[in-house]
Amino acid sequence: MTEPTSELAGSGRSVEPQSPAVGAENAAGPRSDHLSATVYAPAGIVVVASVVVWFAVRWLDAEYGTTGLWWAASACAAVGAVLSAAIAPMMARLCKAVDIPSEATGRWIVPAAATAGMWFGAVLLAGGDAILTAWLALSLLCVWAAWIDHFTLRFPLTLIRLTTVVGLLFGAFAVAVDQDPAAGGRALLAGVLVFAFNLAFAIVTRGYPGLADVRLSFILGAALGWVGWMNLLSGMLLPNVLALLVMAGVKSIRRQNDLGEFGFAPFLIAGTAVAMAVPPLWWIVWI
Repeated sequence: MTEPTSELAGSGRSVEPQSPAVGAENAAGPRSDHLSATVYAPAGIVVVASVVVWFAVRWLDAEYGTTGLWWAASACAAVGAVLSAAIAPMMARLCKAVDIPSEATGRWIVPAAATAGMWFGAVLLAGGDAILTAWLALSLLCVWAAWIDHFTLRFPLTLIRLTTVVGLLFGAFAVAVDQDPAAGGRALLAGVLVFAFNLAFAIVTRGYPGLADVRLSFILGAALGWVGWMNLLSGMLLPNVLALLVMAGVKSIRRQNDLGEFGFAPFLIAGTAVAMAVPPLWWIVWI
């Protein structure tokens, strides 16, 4: 039996809530969701595309500097949008395999646009550094996780595992290529700390955020840790701030107290992206 695994902190419980310790393995889908190679094949396309794009960006950055980087970022945005639309069938099969409604996967325009924006920003931030491969793959997969969660309050456990494995492999690749073990160690430690923080918070609040979000937060925390400790701190705070702001805005528009449940993954991923892209904690000045 599955349960809603991603809710806005403080937005209320599901009909049959479970504590994080109960049904932990089934939080985002059944343990038995062993899927065929036809589902994982498109994930290989994402991996290969990320490496190819990195090679192109690295060459353009070395040959043409900043000008080449802007052109590369624009081209990568288009490639990211196309790839996002191309893997929509994979996401539909993943959802269907664990009895999650797949209607959201037919609405690929928003995920494609969000992926394009993230790929554009990732190229400008990372340039020709090998960590670009991880950021490209993670942003593509995480945007789909957020989109599915927005509509269903769940997303497949397989998608979380896939995102985590791809992120770790590309992180190790970046350490090997750029000879930066310090950044790799910091990223792993940051991922563990963020995971522990969110797990403790979920236990205390009895399910907010959901276990799927807790699992996903490990690789997102690692991505933030690669950038720096202050970015990590910002990324731990921003998702909750964004969630509260959206909840307050929706409440004022609808003029009702009961807002129902929100998927937390969109806020988690958006907060992580903002924390990586902007100076750490600048946004506190505006709150």
